[in-house]
Amino acid sequence: MRRVLVLIGVVVLCIGSFFFYQHYQQQRVLNNQKMFDVVMSEKMRALYMQAQDWSTPVQLDIHDDRLSGDYKKMSEFLLTYWMQNIEARNQYLRELKAANWDTFLDVERLDRDRKQDYAETEKMLADVTKISAEYEKQRLQLQLSSLQQAKQLSIDDEMKTSLLAKIESNINAENADDIFVIEQQIIEKAQAMFDLLKKDQWQKKGKMILFPETAQVKKFNALYQDVLKLNAKMNNIKKNNTEVLDEEL
Repeated sequence: MRRVLVLIGVVVLCIGSFFFYQHYQQQRVLNNQKMFDVVMSEKMRALYMQAQDWSTPVQLDIHDDRLSGDYKKMSEFLLTYWMQNIEARNQYLRELKAANWDTFLDVERLDRDRKQDYAETEKMLADVTKISAEYEKQRLQLQLSSLQQAKQLSIDDEMKTSLLAKIESNINAENADDIFVIEQQIIEKAQAMFDLLKKDQWQKKGKMILFPETAQVKKFNALYQDVLKLNAKMNNIKKNNTEVLDEEL
């Protein structure tokens, strides 16, 4: 009888230990998940603030001792992914600035450049086209590389499935609200405007470009208005992205 009681006691102890361990593991996962949200919020906020100044390379410590296990791996992977994409974008913007792309429609510059057969503007457009093509290639390489790294990430299957789906969606998406796509449209409009300037006679009046014929004016103004609309669309997207991020953080 005593032996039976001891056996029962051992079984009860084992069962109790099992459920205690299960509860401990569930609580640990829950705590890790909550801390993951806290850490990602803090880190993304810091990353977002840095990204506003594209003239300076992004620097962020992706490691955080408050996380462990799969959530630590996931956090470090995501932060690395965003840092790489932001830095690639910022480098692209720095190169556009170095190519003086922001002065393309400066009338004084165009008037001076006209006297040297538009050599400066020709080079500017060639440089900007090359810079954009290289950035587009780098964006795709980063996405594909991140996808391969995510597949090899040793984390919970459900977490990995969600991560892979997100990256694959970004790769395959044809997003009309992608700022880079709009920038490419602006380059196309700029090239068309430049073609008109080279082909037709024009005069500088203050900060305005004047054509002798109404048809020429309409063509140039239509392209210019398209550029203004595209710039406004980009600004709205940036504003919406900022508001969404502020809500999430």
